[in-house]
Amino acid sequence: MHRNAKTTRHHGFTLIELLISILIISILIGLLLVGIRQAVNAANKTAGVQDMNSLNIAIQTFKNDWGFLPPLVKDGYPGTPGAGQDPLVKVGSGRNLHYNPNVYDLSVATDLEFMQDDSDPDYRFSVHSLAYYIMGALGEEADYIDGPGAKAPLPNGAFNELTNKSYEPLFDPKTGQVSQTAGDATEGRIVLQDARGNAYRYYRWEHATPSTPGYDANDPIANLRLPNILGDALLPGVSPATENVELRNAGYAIVAAGRDGVFGDIPVESKDSIEEALGKSFSLPEEAEDAARQDNIVEVGR
Repeated sequence: MHRNAKTTRHHGFTLIELLISILIISILIGLLLVGIRQAVNAANKTAGVQDMNSLNIAIQTFKNDWGFLPPLVKDGYPGTPGAGQDPLVKVGSGRNLHYNPNVYDLSVATDLEFMQDDSDPDYRFSVHSLAYYIMGALGEEADYIDGPGAKAPLPNGAFNELTNKSYEPLFDPKTGQVSQTAGDATEGRIVLQDARGNAYRYYRWEHATPSTPGYDANDPIANLRLPNILGDALLPGVSPATENVELRNAGYAIVAAGRDGVFGDIPVESKDSIEEALGKSFSLPEEAEDAARQDNIVEVGR
């Protein structure tokens, strides 16, 4: 008598099954990492926008308190009226020695012409103005307050020594800092930085008037003389052409570089430096400029 015995076979994954499993797990991990990275970037962008909103409120507070916008400090870029100059200038000597911010003065023809300029290089910004006037980061030899804060500012950029009026810093970034970038404090190379260590830029400009070279009575948009980094004063993709009212009425702008750390205006940032920061190549400088601008955070006001 014979019995049929059932035989149970045990086997593991085949090599192909194992490779497919590894591939699926790798894809899932990759999708998860992409999702996490996007969430982190979105959170950082939101935090950056909130800081910029707070900084814009600080500028408006300054204007409301003192009756004028923070002056534009000369950063000394080549091709500007302040080329090669320090952002602070010596005034007096001995016991009367102090330092005044070196600012653009619209009563000076070359300064006014520069503030209405619409050609490259577009250096109508300062990395020092916000540190000086919003944070009061200068020393006692300039703003007459030892430490953060300053005595009453004046429209010519100086601070009023002969007053009891003063103010505390108007902006308290949760992340970021006031930093000295070069030299000693009397050179004034002090900036307000974002959380990634990039200095905020403060832009100022003047609209063209009939006496301005290149004024076009038939093109009011061109006469706004907006900095390149702000883009077009006409809303893109809207037909018929519609004005961007916010830009048309703007008198200043603050710009943060964003995650990539580069600004969307050339030649302030060269095409090579943008390509290096973004890890991409571009055929034209304008393409690099547009790509860098996508990550910039811009606030405007008047």
